[in-house]
Amino acid sequence: MIYLTGDTHADFTRLSKRYMKRKGFHLTADDYIFVCGDMGFCWAPDRTFVYNCNFFQEKPYTVLWVQGNHENYDMIKEFAVEEWHGGKVRHIVRDKVILLERGQVFHIDGKTFFTFGGASSHDIQGGILDRNDPDFKLKLIQAKKKGLPCRILRESWWPEELPTEEEMSEGLENLDKVNYEVDYVITHCCSTSVQNILDPGPGQLYEPDVLTDYLEQIEGKVHYKHWYFGHYHLDKKVDSTHTLLYRSIISLEDTDTDFSKVPRIGHPMYRHGDIVTFMLWNGEVVTGKIMVVDACGTFEQSEEPSYDIQSEEKKCLYKHILESEIIRREQKGELPCQQLQL
Repeated sequence: MIYLTGDTHADFTRLSKRYMKRKGFHLTADDYIFVCGDMGFCWAPDRTFVYNCNFFQEKPYTVLWVQGNHENYDMIKEFAVEEWHGGKVRHIVRDKVILLERGQVFHIDGKTFFTFGGASSHDIQGGILDRNDPDFKLKLIQAKKKGLPCRILRESWWPEELPTEEEMSEGLENLDKVNYEVDYVITHCCSTSVQNILDPGPGQLYEPDVLTDYLEQIEGKVHYKHWYFGHYHLDKKVDSTHTLLYRSIISLEDTDTDFSKVPRIGHPMYRHGDIVTFMLWNGEVVTGKIMVVDACGTFEQSEEPSYDIQSEEKKCLYKHILESEIIRREQKGELPCQQLQL
């Protein structure tokens, strides 16, 4: 089978055996998981990268991914371009983690996929700084004082986040070869019109650019069943043919997924006093009462709500249990979380 998920940003918890088991997934060597950009796998050639390579080498399934805007493009270029299932790829971990190049058409499990990675970074209000700039330190200090996010050229930001004319032309040429008809489109960002639905303004955070306009052109030319993308850090069925993915894992043809139970910062699903069952890192299942609700995460993570849970059976208070670690709610609590001092 084929599954999909959104940005991982080098946090591969949802791709772990424990997470898969909890969600009821039983993947085999015949299964694939698409990551819709910002995988964060190629970031630095350090011990973490080696650890992650070993992590995926042991998995039965294969990860397929398209580039995001938060990728180390210099590191990606060190891997050779090869042919695989009809398109150009880079084998980051041989037969386990495969980067699907831009503008390619792949034939996988009897289905056709058009892939096109990349997006504009929107966390650069403090600028893109160059260490060769004599004023680099001053600009960095100014950005930090103003609390503005910034990136460093070829260290945390790469101009290759947006495509070249050659890549866009190749994409159209490959689509022409299949008469502009594929089963699925996999990208990181989306077309300008779909982006406007997600961010209607006024004061849009996500502005049109050369890539969203190119994908708008694709929208008008290509016949497809469904379009999956990431980038916007939300799980949402935009319309009948577009699904935005972030933390969820869904099967390819599950276009009616209910995203209401996906963890969202500031929107905790559980409240003080709820009796819940959750799973520890070692696979042990524990039941306890929620004592504290961290609706916006903690100092350790700001990806999803977390909870402090008291287990009478274990005589232990478990701190910062992620919402995604909770298997089910056994009993509703007495106080709405809005009344808590978070």
